[in-house]
Amino acid sequence: MKTSGRSNGCGFLSCCLLEEVSQIRIGQLGSLSEDCDMARILCINPWIYDFAAYNLWIEPLGLLTVAGVLRQAGHEVALVDCLDRHHPAAPAPISTRDAYGCGHFAKVELPKPRAIAHVRRRWGRYGLPVEIFEAELAAQPRPDAVLVTSMMTYWYPGPFEVIWRVKARWPGVPVALGGVYASLCTEHARAYSGADAVLSGPGEAQALAWVNAVTGESRVLAVAPSDILPAHDLRRPQGYVAIQTARGCPFHCPYCAVHQLAPGGIARRSVEQVVREIAWCVESLGAQDIAFYDDALLVDAKRHIHPILDAIIERGLHVRFHTPNGLHARYIDQPLAEKMRRAGFVTIRLGLETIDPEEEKRDGGKVDEVAFSHAVEALKATGFTAREVAAYVLVGRPGQTLEKVRATVAFAHSLGIQVHAAEFSPVPGTAEWRNAVNAGYIPADADPLLHNNSIYPCADAQAMEELKQQIRMGNQALLSL
Repeated sequence: MKTSGRSNGCGFLSCCLLEEVSQIRIGQLGSLSEDCDMARILCINPWIYDFAAYNLWIEPLGLLTVAGVLRQAGHEVALVDCLDRHHPAAPAPISTRDAYGCGHFAKVELPKPRAIAHVRRRWGRYGLPVEIFEAELAAQPRPDAVLVTSMMTYWYPGPFEVIWRVKARWPGVPVALGGVYASLCTEHARAYSGADAVLSGPGEAQALAWVNAVTGESRVLAVAPSDILPAHDLRRPQGYVAIQTARGCPFHCPYCAVHQLAPGGIARRSVEQVVREIAWCVESLGAQDIAFYDDALLVDAKRHIHPILDAIIERGLHVRFHTPNGLHARYIDQPLAEKMRRAGFVTIRLGLETIDPEEEKRDGGKVDEVAFSHAVEALKATGFTAREVAAYVLVGRPGQTLEKVRATVAFAHSLGIQVHAAEFSPVPGTAEWRNAVNAGYIPADADPLLHNNSIYPCADAQAMEELKQQIRMGNQALLSL
């Protein structure tokens, strides 16, 4: 099933860097005219259109970060969330397999667009019923501006429909589109989305400048940007929240778009700010589960994750932590594993990708068999089991052989941990995208719907499904021990 956790880096990165916000002048709200009414800004998290979708701690973190900045600058901000599984008028389906706040979305099957008509799977819209979305809009006062986010490039039909419906209801209200799709497929978004503005790249500074421009105001920040937390409270409680302790990544994996989305390199937040956000979400918002969205959570562990975990343990926060984006295994040793256990980690995903030496080298040499084995040994010695630890293995890459994938899967299973197949998605602008285009797997101007990892753009679909079935059987064998 499609989830938020993917080791290819295109998943649910927010399109914003805190240092970008420093370009906004920091001033006092009192400097504004006293009779200046605040602008009403509506933020919308759109539906998912796909063959499969499962809520694995999905949160529109980039949009909520922008909302926090706009609210701090004095604008009135509201949120309509098409992926709200706890909406009282349209609760999501419940399964006995749901855990830690995760679960299924309601789905409405729809005709497949022409670009993917050949795929023998059912496609549709995931999230709130359209009539509930329209009722949510009707309950809002006419906004002065609307901000719509986007996630996967091949999920663009969701933002498109939101924009169309907003413009039909409120003609003349300016609409901006931001997020991952808007940043990676900017020209496509400008040509077809219907948005009045497409905000590409880091979002907070752009969003505030755009809102000020379309509302005729000159709102400024009253506090330092680093003190502004994402507006998690705008969202109906889901039982979990997503946290990023840093933006960006020091590695340059050929399949990952993080350096397009966070071009300033890695920017870490202070330990105090991260702990303050977690404590607020747990103690005030009632979150029981925290998912880290970081791409490099463990890098510089002694100065970053260690003091964060120390503060969480000292504060006595009762929370479960999850790492759906994958951890760099070479940074996990016995002391860190023990601290993760004490702090409340229950879902640990390790980025393995491959054990093929040539592919490891091409991917930057982040981890090898020895380092990965040591990490697993440290975790198991601390009490983590196969139910809590799994390795991401990248499948379906251009030119990748099944033999290499099977060898990597067998290696991970031999260590006594589960394997999760991370299906390759050709992400525009990456080195692996260029490889896929040059090899003829996908046209350079392909409809973004063809980026979908569910259709295996660079591999044989039947072979991939058979491989995933073998992986599932291996996982089941481990869990039955």
